[in-house]
Amino acid sequence: MAASPEQMAAELPSPVDTRRRIPPASAEDIEVMADQAADILKEAVAAALEPQQRKVLRKWNLKEVAELLGVSRKTLERGIDDGKLPGGERVATGRRLFSLEEIHKIQEIFSLLPWRDPKTDRPIVIAVANFKGGVAKTSTSIHLGQYFALRGYRTLMIDIDAQGSLTTLFGLRPDADVKVEHTLAPWLYGPGVNGANPGWTGTLASAIQPTYWHGLDLIAANLQLYGAEFALAARQAQEPNFRFYRVLADGIATVSDQYDVIVIDTPPSLTFLTTNAIYAANGIVMPVPPAMMDFASSVSFFQLLSELVQVTNQNEAERKKFDFLGILISKYEPKNPTHIAIHDWLRAAFARRVLVNTMTMTTILRIGADIKTAYEIERYEGDRRTLSRAIEYLNGVNGEIEDVVRAQWPSKHQPPARPARLRQVAP
Repeated sequence: MAASPEQMAAELPSPVDTRRRIPPASAEDIEVMADQAADILKEAVAAALEPQQRKVLRKWNLKEVAELLGVSRKTLERGIDDGKLPGGERVATGRRLFSLEEIHKIQEIFSLLPWRDPKTDRPIVIAVANFKGGVAKTSTSIHLGQYFALRGYRTLMIDIDAQGSLTTLFGLRPDADVKVEHTLAPWLYGPGVNGANPGWTGTLASAIQPTYWHGLDLIAANLQLYGAEFALAARQAQEPNFRFYRVLADGIATVSDQYDVIVIDTPPSLTFLTTNAIYAANGIVMPVPPAMMDFASSVSFFQLLSELVQVTNQNEAERKKFDFLGILISKYEPKNPTHIAIHDWLRAAFARRVLVNTMTMTTILRIGADIKTAYEIERYEGDRRTLSRAIEYLNGVNGEIEDVVRAQWPSKHQPPARPARLRQVAP
């Protein structure tokens, strides 16, 4: 007799439950996860920094130095042979390799350092800002800062995101390698009542540390900045005439004479610190990917920015005005129809405020386990043309911003001087 459907079903093997079960989490579990994540980051950074255990900047060959400085290779070779220029390092292939410090020394000897005139030009503070995450703010910030340093500008980078992504790209673990005094936190807490804050020095200079990029300094970030956010709110309530939005601007004023360009990497939200960065800035660069949600978020950004400036204008004798506010189309794919359409919308809506150059989506800018930026890559395992194109895009964007910066300096309005005659410079 044939088996009934019920009997047949009973004889079948039980189905295997392949659904993933995500376990519950207590405070103790989360603490363990934090420790595990920190250990993984420690191992990843250590692997990336082998064998020196710290980030070391690449060197440039003679051809690259000549192209960077706009000086002929023969002129450089003649200066090296005469002992008037740094000779670099001879490697096994017979080539010469030059450190960034040596490149800056050559610039100095040729009178090619692009420093601003302290009598007529003020330092330019650039906030890279957008209240939406995932728009390439940190990538834009670090490549912009490194570009200025490579060109010979005295550059300071300030990380105001408590997650410390920019700080990590400099080879520092925010939770383990960054002391609180090397962040903005002590400055944000202020001197305290009757000098109650022992970390207060009265200047941001104590928070600045040099990086492995010659001429590029850093104020790092870590989780201490979260507490500093609340400190600003408390000071607003406790200190007469305290204006929370200008604390960073006042701090930058204590060190700005040492720099030409200051780049601030901001978090993806409108916080007290982001407000400080925007108020401190002379110029804003806003990365916007050509995607619908990112385009829509730009509307909110400009609305909130307008409200913020109106509020500060009510309290300040001088109305806030940015020297420039530029929109950078980031993560652009030139063959993507949606990207092309939104690219055109942005240009139609904002016209000259949109940078001419776009930051095209490329694997080079997706910083990998070696924690190297595009400007730090010396040898690329893939197609060398991919790296060359990425550098081309970066130099296009950053060079355009450089032109805008120099336009703010009266001393740079005249045509750039030709390389001067070789002269001796004291070591």
